[in-house]
Amino acid sequence: MSRADIKTIVPVILCGGSGTRLWPHSRENHPKQFLNLFGEKSLLQETATRAMRVASAAENNIVTVTLDDLRAKVIEQLVAIGPGTQNHILSEPSPRNTAAAIAYAALYIRSIFGDNAYAWILPADHHIQNEQALRDALMAGLKAARQGYIVTFGIKPTRPETGYGYINVGEPMEGGSARKVKEFVEKPDKETAQSYLKEGTYLWNSGMFLFQTDTVLRQFDEHAPEILMQVRKSMEAGKTDLPNAELYAKVAKQPFDKAIMEKTGDVAVVPCDPEWSDIGSWESLWEIREKDKNGNVIEERVVCHDTKNCVILAEGKRLVACTGIEDLVIIETPDALLIANRTNTNSLKDLVEKLKNDKTAEVLRKTFPDSV
Repeated sequence: MSRADIKTIVPVILCGGSGTRLWPHSRENHPKQFLNLFGEKSLLQETATRAMRVASAAENNIVTVTLDDLRAKVIEQLVAIGPGTQNHILSEPSPRNTAAAIAYAALYIRSIFGDNAYAWILPADHHIQNEQALRDALMAGLKAARQGYIVTFGIKPTRPETGYGYINVGEPMEGGSARKVKEFVEKPDKETAQSYLKEGTYLWNSGMFLFQTDTVLRQFDEHAPEILMQVRKSMEAGKTDLPNAELYAKVAKQPFDKAIMEKTGDVAVVPCDPEWSDIGSWESLWEIREKDKNGNVIEERVVCHDTKNCVILAEGKRLVACTGIEDLVIIETPDALLIANRTNTNSLKDLVEKLKNDKTAEVLRKTFPDSV
């Protein structure tokens, strides 16, 4: 791949999720992408730093799409890792899902970087340990993107995961490791996920994409013209980096997969294994964090006896002591305590929704340290 192609990659970080399944650490006004889950950097900072290294992108070439309410936090965190990283922050007046966010970013990139720029879409809440494998996948994806394909990156599954969507891969494409896509599959039940793992032709859908801006805008014109039209109108009536709120609120809420990827034939997948995790729940955090000899993820103010395979984190001043328990999540903060089954933390989303409906203040606020 030519040096010119590499220089035209524009990383686009999607930074608008609420992270309800990581409550009470993740709150509405301080969601998971701002948390330091694996060291000194937050997930957002890790993503931006990794994008610059892997794509050889300059600091002032990164585009971040976030909610307007979170803009100040994004600026604060990006400035901390390098001047210029905050130059292209696109604010959404309201959350409209990933199709709107990607259309918004594509229109912006075309106006700033031109039709031939490659947009590399990256969720802000991923943890990746093998950057060389990711770079190899990106280079393979560029070959397909140059031919007019929208490229997605499929992760080789290691377990029958029910929290991810899947991609059924087809025939190899000429001149690289990219494959055609047979179908996109919604999050399966356990039995179906086990069959996917055994069959060997299914990959986890990572939510990362690569395309030229003119390619994806043509696909929006064909498959989701109303979304593109409404996003464009809201940008024209507002600012380049903050669309008109009233018009943007009328954009249909659709995932990019549903609006575009499942409808077009011009899609390719690059199978890869960059030691990837979507940090979407306490279970996923338990999978990859360092554990003690009994399989527990714990912190200093936690004492365990006869305790196995738990996540026990304490941010308050109180000592947390546990005995005779297994497969639990216990999260203690200064203003909230969570106790849940570790293997069923998907239900936490419903619990947080109930708290929100009850107007519980602890769903919103976050006034304590960010490390976990």
